[in-house]
Amino acid sequence: MNAPLPPVLVVDDEKNMRLSLQTVLKDEGYAARAVESAEAALELLAREEFFMVITDARLGGMTGYEFLGKIRSRWPDLPAIMLTAYATPKLAVEAIKAGALDYLAKPFASASSSRPSRRPKRAS
Repeated sequence: MNAPLPPVLVVDDEKNMRLSLQTVLKDEGYAARAVESAEAALELLAREEFFMVITDARLGGMTGYEFLGKIRSRWPDLPAIMLTAYATPKLAVEAIKAGALDYLAKPFASASSSRPSRRPKRAS
């Protein structure tokens, strides 16, 4: 029997979006933790293991892009997906350059973000 996956960490300063993502993930069988800031997320990441991070691009305090940079420097193999309500091709490129595995526009279909089957490997 396989051990359960570590939880997905959801980072979004919008309470409704944070709770909705957490609910969708739990409904799909994933454990999920949710916090409202990148700073709180970094504290959790230092203490606990996570399967992946889903973060908003625009957060109060540190931006999602800055947050991704910190994730890449400390946990280079941790997959991260960036969400934004302000999707543009330029911002998508910036997110991928900052270390996002994928970039999704809000609102999104839940099936497109809730089915990671295993930890993705990042290209070196």
